Amino acid sequence: MRERRCAVSDATQKPTTETPKPAIHYLYDISVTLRQILALLQAQVPPVVATDADLDGKYGDPILKFLPRDWSGEDCRQRRFSECPPPLLDLVADANDYFARKADESEEKTEKGTPVSKYKRADAARARGWAKRLRTGWTGGAAAVTAAAGVQAAARPSWATPVAQPEEDEVPF
Repeated sequence: MRERRCAVSDATQKPTTETPKPAIHYLYDISVTLRQILALLQAQVPPVVATDADLDGKYGDPILKFLPRDWSGEDCRQRRFSECPPPLLDLVADANDYFARKADESEEKTEKGTPVSKYKRADAARARGWAKRLRTGWTGGAAAVTAAAGVQAAARPSWATPVAQPEEDEVPF
């Protein structure tokens, strides 16, 4: 392998002998650096929350098909997102984001060739949207539509019962 001598402009420094790296090493270093920058930028982006239009749309209230491993509450499988507690929906959103990243890494596609990660991210955004709606006291939706159709609506789950807020003069501090 050939050695290259560096020219020295300052008389106090000694010339160094170094073996040049092949170009592929430089490209690999650049690739690693770009991945690190991308990871930092993605960590700073807030998670996507579905809009009201999306939540009210045809696919806006999907059925929960799995329970995240960290969930220790009641089993809510086969219920719509609107019928699940917000902490569960937060875990579902995180799990769907994880599944979307894994689908991106493996380049998983549907039968029609669409990336699976697109649908996983949409479900994650819907789970966050429903969690946000339920935390703000939303009461409409599937139960109201079911009742309007003449079918008896399901009883409201205990976690969804609104808590009365104390008046200004009732607060002890």
